[in-house]
Amino acid sequence: MIRLRSRKFLVVALVLGALVVFLLPAFVAFRYTAPGQRGDFVRHPWRGWSFAFAALAVPGDAELKTSGMALRKADWVFKGTVVDPREVQLLFVPEGTPYRFTHGIDGRVITSSVVPSYRFIWQVQGAIDTISERTDTVVALLDYDTGRVLYNVRADLLPSELTPGPRSSPLPEAAPSDTP
Repeated sequence: MIRLRSRKFLVVALVLGALVVFLLPAFVAFRYTAPGQRGDFVRHPWRGWSFAFAALAVPGDAELKTSGMALRKADWVFKGTVVDPREVQLLFVPEGTPYRFTHGIDGRVITSSVVPSYRFIWQVQGAIDTISERTDTVVALLDYDTGRVLYNVRADLLPSELTPGPRSSPLPEAAPSDTP
């Protein structure tokens, strides 16, 4: 009786262990990648192993190792422009092929393509102050390894969208005082 329970326990433990080993990388990839890619790791959990191997092979001297570093780089790239970077998300892209993406800018649908040097790139979401719909869109793609700007939304903006228009002052001007 005890041997039968031990064997059942051992079989259940082995099956659970195999599931964890098989699925754990998919859960890690799900946690760290952009929301648009998460479903792929749920549908194809074995892709999690590709993610895990790529993560283990990250070059030690990679320029943008964290989301904070990537957001600071985006802030620097767009400093003094009409583009306001707000959030960065990690993308896991196929090796050796261009990454194509589609996004909207003021009702226009833009499709662009980039070729990263590594399988990880940072997607920068943000708003553009001069367009009518100030919803977040892809404003940049940054190479994880080199820190190079792979895509800059300013290349897809119209000239009228690149320069800020006259803005009203948020505070009324003070009236001149009659007292000395």
